[in-house]
Amino acid sequence: MNKKRKSCFSAALIAAITIGIASSTALAGGLLDLKFSEAQFSAPPSLIIDNEYWPLRPDSTPRVFTYIGESEDECVIDQISVNDIMYGATYIMGGAAPYGGLEVVQVVDTEWVFEELPDGVECDTDLLLAEDAEDAIAELTLDWYLEDDQDNVWYVGEYSQSFEDECGQFDFDPTGSGIPDECKEGSWEAGVIGGEGDDAVLGEAGIVVPGNEPVTGEPLTPGTFYLQEVAFEAEDMAKILKLDASVHEAFPEETDYEGCRKVKEWNPFEHGSSVEHKWYCSGPGLVLIEGIGGGPTEVEELVDISPPLP
Repeated sequence: MNKKRKSCFSAALIAAITIGIASSTALAGGLLDLKFSEAQFSAPPSLIIDNEYWPLRPDSTPRVFTYIGESEDECVIDQISVNDIMYGATYIMGGAAPYGGLEVVQVVDTEWVFEELPDGVECDTDLLLAEDAEDAIAELTLDWYLEDDQDNVWYVGEYSQSFEDECGQFDFDPTGSGIPDECKEGSWEAGVIGGEGDDAVLGEAGIVVPGNEPVTGEPLTPGTFYLQEVAFEAEDMAKILKLDASVHEAFPEETDYEGCRKVKEWNPFEHGSSVEHKWYCSGPGLVLIEGIGGGPTEVEELVDISPPLP
């Protein structure tokens, strides 16, 4: 799960920030300054993503990761589907698309938002069985990933379509044809220019989850930060806060996952409104997301992996 925040700014501003960051020390609490290259991948490259802190596709088995978040007035269910067919097979998810001469893993991220549940109705996956569940789909995103030989998971783009407000009810079109721009904000591809004029930006792949030794001979350390993407309307950065975090320390009521990475993810252009803390734990991967910017704290937790990971 890698929800993106939206903003618009000039290519010159991105260049200035990138140049400033590039002077930092690689790792050892500084910038993980890796540029995407085919040389980082075995030949032929594998479509396996088995980084122990986010094993999205450790084998060829279709798999769904389910997250639930609940507040006083709504229930959010988020499912990450890997190598699967959804919605009556009107289109196939989990196919491969080329980037930089390599094949990528396509992941489907679907978010349902159920508002004002009736008394006695629980916030759980039973809501997805209702006849009108399709009407609660708020967003559907196709995300594209690769894992290199150092177990770094690269993020190379997404197609995101919203169904809230003026965007209407669920009617997904993976081609984007005829979809208003405001209903697919945040969509981008590495290697493709988005925007026009002074706002034009060349999309760049970023690292969404580093390996334990993202650069040969350089172990990951707290304080390491990295660009997850550079795109026209979706920019994210991340920083390792702890390598041995416990979910129980922060949320005593949650499952006591140990040995987790606690990571801060944010958009540097949104002044704190999109800050998230995420716990990536060895084995299940991403288990908890805490949104701490722009209003009340929001928490989503992993509730199911089906079928279980090997």
